[in-house]
Amino acid sequence: MADKNLGSELGSQAETAAEHSYDYEARFIKQKREQERINILPRVIKPAMFAKGEFVLGDMRVFSRYTVAPLSTLTCGFLDLQSGAASDPRRIIPSLIAYIIEGSGESIQDGARFRFAAGDTVIVPPYTIYQFVSDAAHGVRAWLPQVRLWHGQGLLWRDGINKGSPHPRPLPEGEGNQEKIAAIFQARREIHAPVTGKTRYDWFLSRLAEENRIEREAPRVIRAAECRWEMTRQGKLKFHLSRWSEAASTVLDLVAQEIGPGERSGEHRHIFEELMLVIKGRGYDLHEGTRHPWGEGDLICVPPMIIHQHVNDGMEAAQLVSVWPRQPGHELLGGIEQISNASDWRE
Repeated sequence: MADKNLGSELGSQAETAAEHSYDYEARFIKQKREQERINILPRVIKPAMFAKGEFVLGDMRVFSRYTVAPLSTLTCGFLDLQSGAASDPRRIIPSLIAYIIEGSGESIQDGARFRFAAGDTVIVPPYTIYQFVSDAAHGVRAWLPQVRLWHGQGLLWRDGINKGSPHPRPLPEGEGNQEKIAAIFQARREIHAPVTGKTRYDWFLSRLAEENRIEREAPRVIRAAECRWEMTRQGKLKFHLSRWSEAASTVLDLVAQEIGPGERSGEHRHIFEELMLVIKGRGYDLHEGTRHPWGEGDLICVPPMIIHQHVNDGMEAAQLVSVWPRQPGHELLGGIEQISNASDWRE
């Protein structure tokens, strides 16, 4: 009987080991296939190649990886409004940022109005009813980059909003349990006093009060005129959002870059993904020696761990806007490795 039990136990262990081995090999094969797709897919996505629908690099609601671009964490969309037009009111759980490519108007957030102009970055806090309204003189075009982490966290719920009402409110037929979600966010936002205490856990409890303060006090529009240009080893940069910003959205860093005619950025490498929009000009990227031409309106995709550099081969200054996921970028996957400095860098 003992031998029989021992044999049964050994057999069970062998099955478990085989299961783990199969799972490991399956994941290895999947990772290899994903890397092959990264290598095959284009690094520069032109407007004619954009996916249909709201998300031009792939719908974050279905998380179809590596179908349009060699990026898994980042996607984006665009907002286009004619003169005097307004977007439909909506509300989502994650925060939202919008870089204004051209035009001017207002961002309406829970009834409050915030002016914006070309080059500004609009911030919409989590679970906030928002609209964009263009001025009567001209339309608005905005770039809306987003991370695709919300799919795995189950935070893709959206309100159905009564867009015909002068005071938009959630509709009963909207997706999900609106009353429950509204109650959760209302309770969280009512916490104002930081927790006093000396334990490390008390710090975590105090963070919610601090985040609520930042949401109340921080600007909803980062004005380009108030951000200063810096000459850096990577080139001429202007940080709109960074880990040092007090902003109601801490998901992405957003940086503008200008490269003069015939100049090139620095050459660097980082483990996190990066997505860039070409606002103006033309040139090409060098990704570990491979050239990828780009022009106005294109999206430049930088996969993880790729040595890359941006080169302006046009007759005018090139303007790029770059985003990358903040927490994975700075705190989980290390910093930036500088390979060579920008052509116009001076010590």
